[in-house]
Amino acid sequence: MLNVEAVESSPCFRNKNEKVKMMKCEYRFTHFPKVEVKQKCKTDVNIHVKCHGENGNSGDETAAFRAVNNANQPIDMANQFYKVLFQEEQFDIGDIYNANNSTFVPRQSGVYYVAGTVTFIADDQTIPYRVRVEIRVNGTTVAADNDFFNFIDQSFVYVNAINVSTVLNLQAGDLVEVFLTSTTPGFVDQDNPGFSTRFEASKF
Repeated sequence: MLNVEAVESSPCFRNKNEKVKMMKCEYRFTHFPKVEVKQKCKTDVNIHVKCHGENGNSGDETAAFRAVNNANQPIDMANQFYKVLFQEEQFDIGDIYNANNSTFVPRQSGVYYVAGTVTFIADDQTIPYRVRVEIRVNGTTVAADNDFFNFIDQSFVYVNAINVSTVLNLQAGDLVEVFLTSTTPGFVDQDNPGFSTRFEASKF
């Protein structure tokens, strides 16, 4: 880079008669030293993740599961409660689900989202009926949903999918299960893409 600096030198005259003073100027050129400018880009990003109760609260760990029914389950007796089976475990984070007895057992106390969906098909498609699905904790009903079927059109095959969901404050070791009763015999349909029969929970 050049720096141009005007420097005044000795005076000069246009002619002898005209005492008009002219200033003779010289230009001095100097070079600035070369300066390299480096632009620094900060690409390092620090991400702080709390794991395993960093603040002394082990309850922050993730726990979740999802299980489905992989075979039809007969509901032979009307107006009797049956425990719904979910034999196929799709995932179990935190080892909180027992597929052998279809029971959710939280290992940590806390607030959980719990849901059960049951697809029921009646043996007799021509009569009205009611189906009730319950979520129970230690044998006590904590959430339920009733579905009623009326005005049956015999030209259709009816499939009844009942869903019940809730948010629960559970204690470690609680037994969480899904039960069903119907006013007419039938069966719980196995899980499939069109009609789901599933049991799931997740810790907040």
